[in-house]
Amino acid sequence: MEDDNIYKKVRDHIIEKGLITAGDTIVEGISGGADSVCLFLMLEELKKEIDFKTVAVHVHHGIRKKSADKDQKFVEELTASAGVELKSFRKDIPLICKITKESEEECGRRIRYELFDEVAALYDNAKIAVAHHMNDQAETVIFRIIRGSGIKGLAGMESKRDNVIRPLLCLKREEIEQFLEDNGQKYRNDETNNTIEYSRNYIRKKIMPKLESVRANAVDHINALSGEAKDINEFMEKKAGELLDEASKEADRRYLTKGLTQKYKADVLSEAEPILLKFAIRALIGRAGVSVKDVTRSHVDSLCELVTKQGSGQISLPRSVTVVKESGIVYIRPKEGFDGQIQEIMNANSTSVEYPSSPALKTPGEDALPRENAEPASDGFSIPIIGEGSYMLPDGSVLTCRLLIDFEMNAIPDGGYAKWMDYDKMSDDLCLRTRKTGDYLIINKKGNEGNLKNYMINEKIPKSERDRVPLVASGAKIYWVIGHRISEDVKVSETTTRVIEFVYKRADEEEPDNENAAEGAENG
Repeated sequence: MEDDNIYKKVRDHIIEKGLITAGDTIVEGISGGADSVCLFLMLEELKKEIDFKTVAVHVHHGIRKKSADKDQKFVEELTASAGVELKSFRKDIPLICKITKESEEECGRRIRYELFDEVAALYDNAKIAVAHHMNDQAETVIFRIIRGSGIKGLAGMESKRDNVIRPLLCLKREEIEQFLEDNGQKYRNDETNNTIEYSRNYIRKKIMPKLESVRANAVDHINALSGEAKDINEFMEKKAGELLDEASKEADRRYLTKGLTQKYKADVLSEAEPILLKFAIRALIGRAGVSVKDVTRSHVDSLCELVTKQGSGQISLPRSVTVVKESGIVYIRPKEGFDGQIQEIMNANSTSVEYPSSPALKTPGEDALPRENAEPASDGFSIPIIGEGSYMLPDGSVLTCRLLIDFEMNAIPDGGYAKWMDYDKMSDDLCLRTRKTGDYLIINKKGNEGNLKNYMINEKIPKSERDRVPLVASGAKIYWVIGHRISEDVKVSETTTRVIEFVYKRADEEEPDNENAAEGAENG
Protein backbone atom coordinates (compact mmCIF):
# COMPACT_ATOMS: atom_id res chain seq x y z
CA MET A 1 0.00 0.00 0.00
CA GLU A 2 1.36 3.40 -1.04
CA ASP A 3 1.64 6.38 1.31
CA ASP A 4 2.30 4.40 4.47
CA ASN A 5 2.47 7.61 6.50
CA ILE A 6 -1.24 8.32 6.05
CA TYR A 7 -2.14 4.69 6.79
CA LYS A 8 0.03 4.68 9.94
CA LYS A 9 -1.65 7.88 11.06
CA VAL A 10 -5.05 6.17 10.85
CA ARG A 11 -3.80 2.93 12.40
CA ASP A 12 -2.26 4.80 15.34
CA HIS A 13 -5.49 6.75 15.81
CA ILE A 14 -7.52 3.51 15.86
CA ILE A 15 -5.19 1.87 18.38
CA GLU A 16 -4.84 4.95 20.61
CA LYS A 17 -8.62 5.43 20.83
CA GLY A 18 -9.35 1.70 21.12
CA LEU A 19 -11.71 1.82 18.15
CA ILE A 20 -11.14 -1.74 16.90
CA THR A 21 -10.02 -4.85 18.74
CA ALA A 22 -9.59 -8.48 17.77
CA GLY A 23 -12.88 -10.32 17.34
CA ASP A 24 -14.89 -7.24 16.34
CA THR A 25 -17.25 -7.12 13.38
CA ILE A 26 -17.04 -3.72 11.71
CA VAL A 27 -20.16 -2.65 9.85
CA GLU A 28 -18.74 -0.03 7.47
CA GLY A 29 -20.89 2.42 5.58
CA ILE A 30 -19.74 2.79 1.99
CA SER A 31 -21.34 5.17 -0.50
CA GLY A 32 -18.61 4.91 -3.14
CA GLY A 33 -17.30 8.41 -2.45
CA ALA A 34 -13.69 9.24 -1.63
CA ASP A 35 -14.12 9.19 2.16
CA SER A 36 -15.88 5.83 2.43
CA VAL A 37 -13.60 4.20 -0.14
CA CYS A 38 -10.56 5.38 1.82
CA LEU A 39 -12.10 3.93 4.99
CA PHE A 40 -12.74 0.64 3.19
CA LEU A 41 -9.10 0.36 2.05
CA MET A 42 -7.73 1.36 5.45
CA LEU A 43 -9.76 -1.33 7.23
CA GLU A 44 -8.76 -3.98 4.68
CA GLU A 45 -5.10 -3.13 5.34
CA LEU A 46 -5.62 -3.12 9.12
CA LYS A 47 -7.04 -6.67 8.94
CA LYS A 48 -3.47 -7.82 8.29
CA GLU A 49 -2.52 -6.62 11.78
CA ILE A 50 -5.73 -7.11 13.80
CA ASP A 51 -8.07 -10.09 13.50
CA PHE A 52 -11.52 -8.60 12.84
CA LYS A 53 -14.29 -8.95 10.26
CA THR A 54 -15.85 -6.31 8.00
CA VAL A 55 -19.36 -6.11 6.55
CA ALA A 56 -20.09 -3.31 4.08
CA VAL A 57 -23.44 -1.51 3.92
CA HIS A 58 -24.56 0.59 0.95
CA VAL A 59 -27.76 2.64 0.85
CA HIS A 60 -29.35 3.72 -2.45
CA HIS A 61 -31.36 6.83 -1.52
CA GLY A 62 -33.53 6.93 -4.62
CA ILE A 63 -32.57 10.56 -5.28
CA ARG A 64 -30.09 10.48 -8.19
CA LYS A 65 -31.58 7.46 -9.97
CA LYS A 66 -29.12 6.34 -12.72
CA SER A 67 -26.13 7.95 -11.07
CA ALA A 68 -26.98 6.21 -7.78
CA ASP A 69 -27.34 2.91 -9.68
CA LYS A 70 -23.76 3.35 -10.91
CA ASP A 71 -22.62 4.08 -7.35
CA GLN A 72 -24.16 0.83 -6.18
CA LYS A 73 -22.52 -1.17 -8.97
CA PHE A 74 -19.14 0.42 -8.16
CA VAL A 75 -19.49 -0.55 -4.50
CA GLU A 76 -20.54 -4.10 -5.41
CA GLU A 77 -17.43 -4.54 -7.55
CA LEU A 78 -15.10 -2.99 -4.95
CA THR A 79 -16.34 -5.15 -2.09
CA ALA A 80 -16.41 -8.29 -4.23
CA SER A 81 -12.78 -7.75 -5.27
CA ALA A 82 -11.79 -7.77 -1.59
CA GLY A 83 -14.10 -10.64 -0.65
CA VAL A 84 -16.10 -8.46 1.75
CA GLU A 85 -19.77 -9.18 2.41
CA LEU A 86 -22.04 -6.38 1.15
CA LYS A 87 -25.57 -5.60 2.24
CA SER A 88 -27.32 -3.15 -0.11
CA PHE A 89 -30.56 -1.32 0.62
CA ARG A 90 -32.86 0.82 -1.53
CA LYS A 91 -34.97 3.53 0.08
CA ASP A 92 -37.16 6.17 -1.52
CA ILE A 93 -35.97 9.12 0.57
CA PRO A 94 -38.02 11.77 -1.33
CA LEU A 95 -41.22 9.80 -0.68
CA ILE A 96 -40.35 9.23 2.99
CA CYS A 97 -39.68 12.98 3.39
CA LYS A 98 -43.16 13.80 2.15
CA ILE A 99 -44.57 11.66 4.95
CA THR A 100 -42.20 12.67 7.76
CA LYS A 101 -41.77 16.34 6.70
CA GLU A 102 -37.99 16.00 7.14
CA SER A 103 -35.41 17.47 4.79
CA GLU A 104 -33.78 14.95 2.44
CA GLU A 105 -30.49 15.57 4.26
CA GLU A 106 -31.96 14.77 7.70
CA CYS A 107 -34.03 11.85 6.47
CA GLY A 108 -31.15 10.27 4.56
CA ARG A 109 -28.91 10.38 7.62
CA ARG A 110 -31.58 8.92 9.89
CA ILE A 111 -32.36 6.08 7.47
CA ARG A 112 -28.67 5.23 7.02
CA TYR A 113 -28.04 4.91 10.74
CA GLU A 114 -31.22 2.87 11.24
CA LEU A 115 -29.95 0.43 8.59
CA PHE A 116 -26.45 0.38 10.10
CA ASP A 117 -28.01 -0.52 13.46
CA GLU A 118 -30.17 -3.18 11.83
CA VAL A 119 -27.12 -4.88 10.29
CA ALA A 120 -24.98 -4.48 13.41
CA ALA A 121 -27.66 -6.30 15.43
CA LEU A 122 -26.94 -9.44 13.38
CA TYR A 123 -23.39 -9.80 14.69
CA ASP A 124 -21.59 -10.16 18.01
CA ASN A 125 -19.14 -7.42 19.03
CA ALA A 126 -20.39 -5.23 16.18
CA LYS A 127 -19.29 -1.62 15.66
CA ILE A 128 -20.41 0.83 13.02
CA ALA A 129 -17.61 2.61 11.15
CA VAL A 130 -18.34 5.88 9.33
CA ALA A 131 -15.91 7.98 7.28
CA HIS A 132 -16.07 11.41 8.94
CA HIS A 133 -12.78 13.33 8.81
CA MET A 134 -11.30 16.60 10.11
CA ASN A 135 -13.02 18.77 7.51
CA ASP A 136 -16.37 17.19 8.46
CA GLN A 137 -15.56 17.97 12.09
CA ALA A 138 -14.83 21.63 11.32
CA GLU A 139 -18.05 21.91 9.28
CA THR A 140 -19.99 20.29 12.14
CA VAL A 141 -18.62 22.78 14.67
CA ILE A 142 -19.46 25.74 12.40
CA PHE A 143 -22.94 24.34 11.81
CA ARG A 144 -23.55 23.94 15.54
CA ILE A 145 -22.29 27.44 16.31
CA ILE A 146 -24.75 28.87 13.78
CA ARG A 147 -27.53 26.72 15.24
CA GLY A 148 -26.88 28.09 18.73
CA SER A 149 -24.97 25.26 20.38
CA GLY A 150 -23.20 25.45 23.73
CA ILE A 151 -19.82 24.06 24.82
CA LYS A 152 -21.01 20.48 24.34
CA GLY A 153 -21.82 21.19 20.68
CA LEU A 154 -18.39 22.72 20.10
CA ALA A 155 -16.90 19.38 21.15
CA GLY A 156 -18.07 18.08 17.78
CA MET A 157 -18.07 14.42 16.84
CA GLU A 158 -16.23 11.85 18.93
CA SER A 159 -13.91 9.18 17.57
CA LYS A 160 -16.06 6.67 19.45
CA ARG A 161 -19.56 7.09 20.74
CA ASP A 162 -21.54 4.04 21.84
CA ASN A 163 -21.01 1.54 18.99
CA VAL A 164 -20.15 4.13 16.30
CA ILE A 165 -16.47 4.68 15.44
CA ARG A 166 -14.79 7.28 13.20
CA PRO A 167 -11.35 5.95 12.20
CA LEU A 168 -10.63 8.83 9.76
CA LEU A 169 -11.24 11.67 12.19
CA CYS A 170 -7.46 12.22 12.26
CA LEU A 171 -7.24 12.98 8.50
CA LYS A 172 -8.04 16.03 6.41
CA ARG A 173 -9.89 15.76 3.11
CA GLU A 174 -6.78 16.46 1.05
CA GLU A 175 -4.95 13.61 2.79
CA ILE A 176 -7.77 11.22 1.89
CA GLU A 177 -7.71 12.28 -1.74
CA GLN A 178 -3.91 12.06 -1.81
CA PHE A 179 -4.03 8.54 -0.35
CA LEU A 180 -6.48 7.37 -3.02
CA GLU A 181 -4.47 8.98 -5.80
CA ASP A 182 -1.22 7.40 -4.61
CA ASN A 183 -2.89 3.98 -4.55
CA GLY A 184 -4.54 4.42 -7.94
CA GLN A 185 -7.97 3.89 -6.40
CA LYS A 186 -10.98 5.34 -8.18
CA TYR A 187 -14.09 6.56 -6.40
CA ARG A 188 -17.48 8.04 -7.21
CA ASN A 189 -18.47 11.70 -7.00
CA ASP A 190 -21.93 12.40 -5.58
CA GLU A 191 -23.21 15.44 -7.45
CA THR A 192 -25.57 16.30 -4.57
CA ASN A 193 -22.43 17.22 -2.60
CA ASN A 194 -22.18 20.25 -4.88
CA THR A 195 -25.75 21.37 -4.19
CA ILE A 196 -25.71 24.29 -1.76
CA GLU A 197 -29.41 23.83 -0.93
CA TYR A 198 -28.21 21.40 1.73
CA SER A 199 -27.00 23.36 4.80
CA ARG A 200 -23.83 21.31 5.26
CA ASN A 201 -22.93 21.66 1.61
CA TYR A 202 -23.32 25.42 1.89
CA ILE A 203 -20.90 25.45 4.81
CA ARG A 204 -18.52 23.19 2.86
CA LYS A 205 -18.67 25.10 -0.42
CA LYS A 206 -19.11 28.69 0.73
CA ILE A 207 -18.12 29.25 4.35
CA MET A 208 -15.10 26.97 4.83
CA PRO A 209 -13.23 28.27 1.73
CA LYS A 210 -13.70 31.82 3.05
CA LEU A 211 -12.28 30.83 6.43
CA GLU A 212 -9.36 29.01 4.82
CA SER A 213 -8.62 32.07 2.67
CA VAL A 214 -8.20 34.04 5.90
CA ARG A 215 -6.13 31.32 7.60
CA ALA A 216 -4.85 28.34 5.63
CA ASN A 217 -4.90 26.02 8.63
CA ALA A 218 -8.41 27.01 9.75
CA VAL A 219 -9.50 23.36 9.77
CA ASP A 220 -6.68 22.44 12.16
CA HIS A 221 -7.52 25.32 14.48
CA ILE A 222 -11.23 24.51 14.55
CA ASN A 223 -10.43 20.87 15.33
CA ALA A 224 -8.06 21.97 18.11
CA LEU A 225 -10.81 24.18 19.56
CA SER A 226 -13.21 21.24 19.34
CA GLY A 227 -10.79 19.07 21.31
CA GLU A 228 -10.43 21.69 24.05
CA ALA A 229 -14.19 22.16 24.18
CA LYS A 230 -14.54 18.40 24.66
CA ASP A 231 -12.15 18.47 27.63
CA ILE A 232 -13.93 21.47 29.17
CA ASN A 233 -17.33 19.88 28.66
CA GLU A 234 -16.26 16.59 30.25
CA PHE A 235 -14.84 18.44 33.27
CA MET A 236 -17.96 20.57 33.69
CA GLU A 237 -20.27 17.57 33.28
CA LYS A 238 -18.32 15.74 35.99
CA LYS A 239 -18.66 18.73 38.35
CA ALA A 240 -22.34 19.09 37.45
CA GLY A 241 -22.92 15.43 38.29
CA GLU A 242 -21.21 15.92 41.65
CA LEU A 243 -23.40 18.96 42.32
CA LEU A 244 -26.57 17.03 41.49
CA ASP A 245 -25.48 14.13 43.68
CA GLU A 246 -24.83 16.52 46.57
CA ALA A 247 -28.22 18.21 46.07
CA SER A 248 -29.92 14.81 45.84
CA LYS A 249 -28.24 13.50 49.00
CA GLU A 250 -29.16 16.66 50.89
CA ALA A 251 -32.77 16.42 49.70
CA ASP A 252 -32.95 12.77 50.79
CA ARG A 253 -31.50 13.74 54.18
CA ARG A 254 -33.74 16.75 54.71
CA TYR A 255 -37.05 15.73 53.15
CA LEU A 256 -39.38 12.79 53.54
CA THR A 257 -41.23 12.16 50.27
CA LYS A 258 -42.80 9.05 48.83
CA GLY A 259 -43.10 8.47 45.11
CA LEU A 260 -40.00 10.40 43.97
CA THR A 261 -36.94 8.47 42.81
CA GLN A 262 -34.90 11.66 42.35
CA LYS A 263 -35.16 15.00 44.09
CA TYR A 264 -32.70 17.84 44.57
CA LYS A 265 -32.40 20.48 47.29
CA ALA A 266 -32.90 23.83 45.56
CA ASP A 267 -30.59 25.76 47.91
CA VAL A 268 -27.63 23.52 47.09
CA LEU A 269 -28.16 24.05 43.36
CA SER A 270 -28.74 27.79 43.59
CA GLU A 271 -25.51 28.36 45.54
CA ALA A 272 -23.42 27.04 42.63
CA GLU A 273 -21.72 29.29 40.09
CA PRO A 274 -24.21 30.22 37.31
CA ILE A 275 -22.27 28.35 34.61
CA LEU A 276 -22.08 25.21 36.77
CA LEU A 277 -25.80 25.49 37.50
CA LYS A 278 -26.50 25.49 33.75
CA PHE A 279 -24.51 22.30 33.29
CA ALA A 280 -26.31 20.76 36.28
CA ILE A 281 -29.69 21.70 34.81
CA ARG A 282 -28.76 20.05 31.50
CA ALA A 283 -27.67 16.94 33.40
CA LEU A 284 -30.92 16.95 35.40
CA ILE A 285 -32.88 17.15 32.14
CA GLY A 286 -30.84 14.27 30.76
CA ARG A 287 -31.64 12.17 33.83
CA ALA A 288 -35.30 12.82 33.07
CA GLY A 289 -34.86 11.12 29.69
CA VAL A 290 -35.06 14.26 27.55
CA SER A 291 -32.47 14.46 24.75
CA VAL A 292 -30.20 17.49 24.80
CA LYS A 293 -31.20 18.01 21.16
CA ASP A 294 -34.75 18.75 22.30
CA VAL A 295 -33.68 21.36 24.86
CA THR A 296 -33.10 25.01 24.00
CA ARG A 297 -31.20 27.74 25.80
CA SER A 298 -34.57 29.16 26.77
CA HIS A 299 -35.45 25.93 28.59
CA VAL A 300 -32.16 25.96 30.51
CA ASP A 301 -32.39 29.66 31.40
CA SER A 302 -35.99 29.26 32.60
CA LEU A 303 -35.05 26.31 34.81
CA CYS A 304 -32.08 28.20 36.28
CA GLU A 305 -34.43 31.05 37.16
CA LEU A 306 -36.91 28.61 38.69
CA VAL A 307 -34.19 27.07 40.89
CA THR A 308 -32.68 30.35 42.09
CA LYS A 309 -35.79 32.44 42.69
CA GLN A 310 -37.93 32.29 45.82
CA GLY A 311 -41.18 30.33 45.88
CA SER A 312 -42.52 27.41 43.89
CA GLY A 313 -43.22 26.84 40.22
CA GLN A 314 -42.83 24.47 37.30
CA ILE A 315 -41.42 24.42 33.76
CA SER A 316 -42.69 22.19 30.94
CA LEU A 317 -40.10 20.47 28.73
CA PRO A 318 -40.42 18.42 25.52
CA ARG A 319 -41.74 14.85 25.74
CA SER A 320 -44.34 15.85 28.35
CA VAL A 321 -41.72 16.24 31.09
CA THR A 322 -42.33 18.79 33.85
CA VAL A 323 -39.70 20.07 36.30
CA VAL A 324 -41.25 21.19 39.59
CA LYS A 325 -39.88 23.29 42.44
CA GLU A 326 -41.89 22.83 45.61
CA SER A 327 -41.21 23.10 49.35
CA GLY A 328 -37.51 23.70 48.80
CA ILE A 329 -36.81 20.80 46.45
CA VAL A 330 -36.62 20.40 42.67
CA TYR A 331 -37.89 17.22 41.04
CA ILE A 332 -39.19 15.73 37.80
CA ARG A 333 -42.91 15.16 38.07
CA PRO A 334 -43.31 11.38 37.60
CA LYS A 335 -46.89 11.58 36.37
CA GLU A 336 -49.80 13.95 35.94
CA GLY A 337 -51.69 14.68 39.12
CA PHE A 338 -48.74 13.60 41.30
CA ASP A 339 -49.05 14.81 44.89
CA GLY A 340 -45.54 15.00 46.33
CA GLN A 341 -46.56 15.13 50.03
CA ILE A 342 -43.20 16.72 50.77
CA GLN A 343 -42.25 17.15 54.41
CA GLU A 344 -39.02 18.70 55.67
CA ILE A 345 -37.25 16.67 58.33
CA MET A 346 -36.54 19.02 61.20
CA ASN A 347 -34.01 16.80 63.03
CA ALA A 348 -32.13 15.65 59.96
CA ASN A 349 -28.74 16.33 61.55
CA SER A 350 -29.41 13.85 64.37
CA THR A 351 -27.74 10.48 63.92
CA SER A 352 -28.35 8.83 67.30
CA VAL A 353 -31.53 7.75 68.99
CA GLU A 354 -32.59 6.29 72.33
CA TYR A 355 -35.17 3.55 72.21
CA PRO A 356 -37.81 2.89 74.84
CA SER A 357 -37.71 -0.42 76.62
CA SER A 358 -40.11 -3.05 75.35
CA PRO A 359 -42.72 -3.83 78.02
CA ALA A 360 -43.56 -7.49 78.42
CA LEU A 361 -46.31 -8.58 76.09
CA LYS A 362 -49.58 -9.60 77.65
CA THR A 363 -50.15 -13.27 78.17
CA PRO A 364 -53.49 -14.99 77.49
CA GLY A 365 -56.04 -14.17 80.15
CA GLU A 366 -54.55 -10.81 81.20
CA ASP A 367 -56.92 -7.90 81.10
CA ALA A 368 -56.21 -5.00 78.79
CA LEU A 369 -56.20 -1.90 80.96
CA PRO A 370 -56.66 1.30 78.96
CA ARG A 371 -55.13 4.54 80.15
CA GLU A 372 -57.37 6.37 82.60
CA ASN A 373 -59.88 8.64 80.83
CA ALA A 374 -58.71 7.28 77.42
CA GLU A 375 -61.30 5.70 75.20
CA PRO A 376 -60.31 2.37 73.60
CA ALA A 377 -60.53 2.09 69.83
CA SER A 378 -63.39 -0.38 69.94
CA ASP A 379 -64.56 0.51 66.44
CA GLY A 380 -61.08 0.53 64.94
CA PHE A 381 -59.18 3.46 63.43
CA SER A 382 -57.04 4.40 60.45
CA ILE A 383 -54.48 7.25 60.54
CA PRO A 384 -52.51 8.15 57.36
CA ILE A 385 -48.72 8.34 57.80
CA ILE A 386 -47.67 11.19 55.53
CA GLY A 387 -44.20 11.95 56.83
CA GLU A 388 -41.90 12.20 59.81
CA GLY A 389 -43.60 13.02 63.06
CA SER A 390 -45.66 11.65 65.93
CA TYR A 391 -49.09 10.11 65.47
CA MET A 392 -51.42 9.72 68.48
CA LEU A 393 -53.79 6.77 68.60
CA PRO A 394 -57.30 7.02 70.12
CA ASP A 395 -56.10 5.37 73.34
CA GLY A 396 -53.34 7.98 73.84
CA SER A 397 -50.41 5.85 72.71
CA VAL A 398 -48.03 7.42 70.17
CA LEU A 399 -46.17 6.17 67.10
CA THR A 400 -43.16 8.28 66.05
CA CYS A 401 -41.41 7.84 62.72
CA ARG A 402 -38.43 9.44 61.04
CA LEU A 403 -36.11 8.83 58.10
CA LEU A 404 -32.48 7.83 58.64
CA ILE A 405 -29.85 8.28 55.93
CA ASP A 406 -26.75 7.84 58.09
CA PHE A 407 -27.09 4.70 60.18
CA GLU A 408 -25.07 1.78 61.50
CA MET A 409 -26.16 -1.80 60.94
CA ASN A 410 -25.15 -2.75 64.48
CA ALA A 411 -27.60 -0.17 65.84
CA ILE A 412 -30.72 -1.97 64.56
CA PRO A 413 -33.10 -2.17 67.55
CA ASP A 414 -34.37 -5.55 68.69
CA GLY A 415 -37.12 -4.23 70.96
CA GLY A 416 -40.72 -5.05 70.24
CA TYR A 417 -41.67 -1.36 70.27
CA ALA A 418 -38.85 0.08 68.15
CA LYS A 419 -38.28 -1.08 64.58
CA TRP A 420 -36.20 -0.18 61.53
CA MET A 421 -37.48 -0.94 58.02
CA ASP A 422 -36.09 -0.46 54.51
CA TYR A 423 -37.82 2.75 53.40
CA ASP A 424 -37.36 2.13 49.66
CA LYS A 425 -39.13 -1.26 49.84
CA MET A 426 -42.32 0.20 51.28
CA SER A 427 -45.38 1.49 49.45
CA ASP A 428 -46.47 5.12 49.30
CA ASP A 429 -49.78 4.92 51.16
CA LEU A 430 -48.69 4.03 54.69
CA CYS A 431 -51.20 4.18 57.51
CA LEU A 432 -51.54 3.30 61.17
CA ARG A 433 -54.68 1.25 61.74
CA THR A 434 -56.37 -1.76 63.24
CA ARG A 435 -56.91 -5.03 61.42
CA LYS A 436 -59.25 -5.73 58.50
CA THR A 437 -60.41 -8.85 56.72
CA GLY A 438 -57.80 -10.02 54.23
CA ASP A 439 -54.77 -8.57 56.00
CA TYR A 440 -51.48 -10.42 55.42
CA LEU A 441 -47.74 -10.08 55.93
CA ILE A 442 -44.66 -11.60 54.31
CA ILE A 443 -43.47 -14.37 56.59
CA ASN A 444 -40.21 -15.58 55.04
CA LYS A 445 -37.42 -14.67 52.63
CA LYS A 446 -39.15 -16.54 49.81
CA GLY A 447 -41.89 -13.91 49.86
CA ASN A 448 -44.63 -16.24 51.10
CA GLU A 449 -47.68 -14.51 52.52
CA GLY A 450 -49.20 -15.30 55.89
CA ASN A 451 -52.74 -14.47 56.98
CA LEU A 452 -52.74 -11.93 59.82
CA LYS A 453 -55.55 -13.71 61.65
CA ASN A 454 -53.62 -16.98 61.68
CA TYR A 455 -50.49 -15.16 62.83
CA MET A 456 -52.36 -13.64 65.79
CA ILE A 457 -53.76 -17.04 66.73
CA ASN A 458 -50.31 -18.65 66.58
CA GLU A 459 -48.88 -15.82 68.68
CA LYS A 460 -51.62 -16.47 71.27
CA ILE A 461 -52.86 -12.90 71.14
CA PRO A 462 -56.17 -12.96 73.01
CA LYS A 463 -59.18 -12.70 70.75
CA SER A 464 -60.47 -9.78 72.78
CA GLU A 465 -57.30 -7.81 71.98
CA ARG A 466 -56.84 -8.58 68.29
CA ASP A 467 -59.00 -5.67 67.16
CA ARG A 468 -56.96 -3.32 69.35
CA VAL A 469 -53.46 -4.24 68.10
CA PRO A 470 -52.10 -1.27 66.08
CA LEU A 471 -50.64 -2.05 62.68
CA VAL A 472 -48.40 -0.21 60.20
CA ALA A 473 -49.90 -1.08 56.86
CA SER A 474 -50.37 -0.28 53.19
CA GLY A 475 -53.61 -1.58 51.77
CA ALA A 476 -54.01 -5.14 52.99
CA LYS A 477 -50.27 -5.59 53.48
CA ILE A 478 -49.04 -5.38 57.07
CA TYR A 479 -45.52 -4.07 57.62
CA TRP A 480 -45.50 -4.19 61.42
CA VAL A 481 -47.75 -5.85 63.94
CA ILE A 482 -46.79 -3.41 66.67
CA GLY A 483 -45.36 -5.16 69.70
CA HIS A 484 -44.63 -8.21 67.56
CA ARG A 485 -42.92 -8.82 64.22
CA ILE A 486 -42.37 -6.88 60.99
CA SER A 487 -42.85 -8.13 57.45
CA GLU A 488 -39.86 -10.11 56.21
CA ASP A 489 -39.49 -8.16 52.95
CA VAL A 490 -38.79 -4.77 54.59
CA LYS A 491 -36.07 -5.89 56.97
CA VAL A 492 -32.92 -3.79 56.84
CA SER A 493 -30.03 -5.42 54.99
CA GLU A 494 -26.58 -4.56 53.64
CA THR A 495 -28.23 -3.11 50.51
CA THR A 496 -30.44 -0.71 52.46
CA THR A 497 -29.68 2.97 51.79
CA ARG A 498 -32.54 4.61 53.70
CA VAL A 499 -34.21 3.48 56.90
CA ILE A 500 -37.59 4.48 58.26
CA GLU A 501 -37.58 4.21 62.03
CA PHE A 502 -40.76 3.57 64.01
CA VAL A 503 -40.93 3.91 67.82
CA TYR A 504 -44.17 3.07 69.61
CA LYS A 505 -44.91 4.38 73.11
CA ARG A 506 -47.88 2.93 74.94
CA ALA A 507 -50.19 5.32 76.74
CA ASP A 508 -49.48 3.67 80.12
CA GLU A 509 -45.70 3.59 79.66
CA GLU A 510 -43.25 5.53 81.82
CA GLU A 511 -40.44 7.54 80.20
CA PRO A 512 -37.54 5.14 79.57
CA ASP A 513 -34.23 5.19 81.42
CA ASN A 514 -31.12 5.40 79.25
CA GLU A 515 -29.87 2.26 80.99
CA ASN A 516 -32.82 0.34 79.62
CA ALA A 517 -32.46 1.55 76.02
CA ALA A 518 -32.42 -1.31 73.57
CA GLU A 519 -29.06 -1.92 71.89
CA GLY A 520 -29.79 -5.11 70.00
CA ALA A 521 -28.15 -6.00 66.73
CA GLU A 522 -30.89 -8.02 65.10
CA ASN A 523 -33.61 -6.86 62.73
CA GLY A 524 -36.69 -8.13 64.60
